[in-house]
Amino acid sequence: MPLRRPRLPASGWKRWLVLLGGILAGGFLLLILLALGLWGAFQIPQVQGWFIARMMEMSPPGTPEEMPGSPGVVPTYSGPVASARLASSASELYRQTNVWNLHLQFGAADWVSIQHRRVEPVPGWMKEDGGIVLRNPNASRNGLSGVVGIDFPWSKGDVEFGGRQFTNVAIRFKRNGTYLGGIRGYRKPFKLDLNEHVPEQSLAGRTLFNLGNLSADFTCLSDTLGYEFFREAGVPAPRTAFARVFLSIAGQETNRLLGPYLLVENPDAEWAREAFAIPGVALFKPVTQELFADLGTNWSDYDGIYDPKTKVTPAQQARVMELAQFVTHATDEDFAARVAGFVDLSETARFLAAEVLLSNYDGILSNGQNFLFYLEPVSQRIGFIPWDLDHSWGEFPFVATAEDRERASIWRPWLGSHRFLERLMAVPDFKQRYREALDRLLRGPFTPARLNDRVDALAAAVRPVIAEWSTNRLAKFEVAVSGEVRPGPRDTDNPMDPNRPVWQLKRFIAARAASVQDQLDGRTEGVVLSRQPPKR
Repeated sequence: MPLRRPRLPASGWKRWLVLLGGILAGGFLLLILLALGLWGAFQIPQVQGWFIARMMEMSPPGTPEEMPGSPGVVPTYSGPVASARLASSASELYRQTNVWNLHLQFGAADWVSIQHRRVEPVPGWMKEDGGIVLRNPNASRNGLSGVVGIDFPWSKGDVEFGGRQFTNVAIRFKRNGTYLGGIRGYRKPFKLDLNEHVPEQSLAGRTLFNLGNLSADFTCLSDTLGYEFFREAGVPAPRTAFARVFLSIAGQETNRLLGPYLLVENPDAEWAREAFAIPGVALFKPVTQELFADLGTNWSDYDGIYDPKTKVTPAQQARVMELAQFVTHATDEDFAARVAGFVDLSETARFLAAEVLLSNYDGILSNGQNFLFYLEPVSQRIGFIPWDLDHSWGEFPFVATAEDRERASIWRPWLGSHRFLERLMAVPDFKQRYREALDRLLRGPFTPARLNDRVDALAAAVRPVIAEWSTNRLAKFEVAVSGEVRPGPRDTDNPMDPNRPVWQLKRFIAARAASVQDQLDGRTEGVVLSRQPPKR
C-alpha cells in the first residue's frame, strides 16, 4: 500500500504563506532602503568623486574606432609629409597644415616606467556648487588626473621626428580628460623634452613638445582653429601642426600606428621670447576658481596654484601677490581707477571676447584651468593666453545644453561666482573695450563664411590622417565639419559616451554669431549658464 504524505493543516499552510510573504515584503523593503541609501550617498560630492575616479580607471580599453590598428599592417596614407630637416624655425615647424611623421620608441623597461602611478587623491574634490578642486599637492602636476590620484612619471625613449632621430628623450603622459578617456589603451597624449638628458638637443630652436590625441574632438580642428582665432583677435597664442604618430615597444609592438595627433607649441620661455619679442616675460598657468584671491604675502602659498612656466623673480612674485591683494580688497572706486596699472585692459578684453565667442567652458569661464596669464616686464601688467581648446567652439558637454551654449550671455558669461571677471566687467572702460572687441571680431575673424572656409581648408589637411586610422572616426569627422545640419538630439545623459551626438562646428559658428549680435543690439539677453546639471 503506497505511503501518503501527511497534509499540513490549513492553519499550517497559512503560517507558511504569512512567513513567506513577510520575507518577500522585508526583502523588497530592504532593497528600497538600500536603493534610497545609495541614491542619497551619491548626492554627496565626496561619494560622487570617489565613484567617478574608480570608473575612470575601470574604463574599457576603448571603442574599436579609437583602438590602434593591427600590428604589422602598413597604413595607407595619401597626404603629404613634412620633413624636419627643412624646419629651421618654430614658424616652419608649426605650420597649421603640416603633417609630421613621429615615431616613439621605448625599451620594455622604459614603457613600464612611463605608466601612471597612484598617489593619495584629494578627498571631496567635487564641490557642492558643481565646481571641482584642481590641485593635489601629492601629484607632480595640477589637474583632474592628479586630483583623483593619478600621477605621470617621466620615462625616456627615442623619437624619430620628421626624418630626424633624437635619442634619450624624456617622455611622459599628459593631459587630464583625454588621458583618462584612454587610460587602458596605447593612444594617450604625450609630452616630450628633447634636452632633459641630452644637453642642447633641440628641433627648430624648441625643446618641449606636446602631443594631443584628439580623442575628445571629432572635428580634430578645435585647437587649431581656436588658437588661430585668438591670434587674429590680437591675443598671443601657441601654434599647431598635425602628426601621424607611431609606437614601438621592445618585445611588444613595432611601428604601431596610433593615428592623428595634434602637435601644440609649448608656452614656455622659448615661446615667450618669440611671441613678445622681449626677454623676461613671466608665464603662469593657474588652477583655481578664485583667481587672484588674496592668499597672504608668502609666495609658497601661491606657487603651486599659479604654477609658473618660466623662472620668476622675487619682484615678479611680489607683483602677482600685490595684484591678488588689490583684486580682493580694493573698493569699487579704487579698483576702477587703478586696475589699468595692473591689467592690460585692451588685451584682456580681446581675450575675454574670444573666449566668450567660442563659448569655451573648459577654461577661465568655468573650471579655473586651461589658460595662462603673463606678466609683461616693462609695464608690469598682466594679460592672458589660451590653452587646451579641444572643447571650445561651444562643444564642452559638461555645461548646459548645446542650444544654451550657443546663446550664452555675453555680459555674464562665467559660471557661478568669479570675482575678478565680475570686478572687471563693472569697470566702464573695460566693458567698452570688451564690447568693441566683440563687435570687431563679429565683423572680421568670426564671420561665419570666413570661418567655414578655414574649416574646409584645415579639414583637407587632416582628413587623410583620419582616413588611414579609422573609418568610423572618418564618418564622424565628415559630420562634424559638414555645413549640413544633422537632425536629432544634440545632447546625451553621458557626455563621455563615445557614441554621443557629433558636435557640428559650422552649426555652432552660425548660431553663436547670430546670438552675440542679437545681444549686442539689445534684441536678446542671452542665457546665464549654471554649474548645475542641465535638464536634457
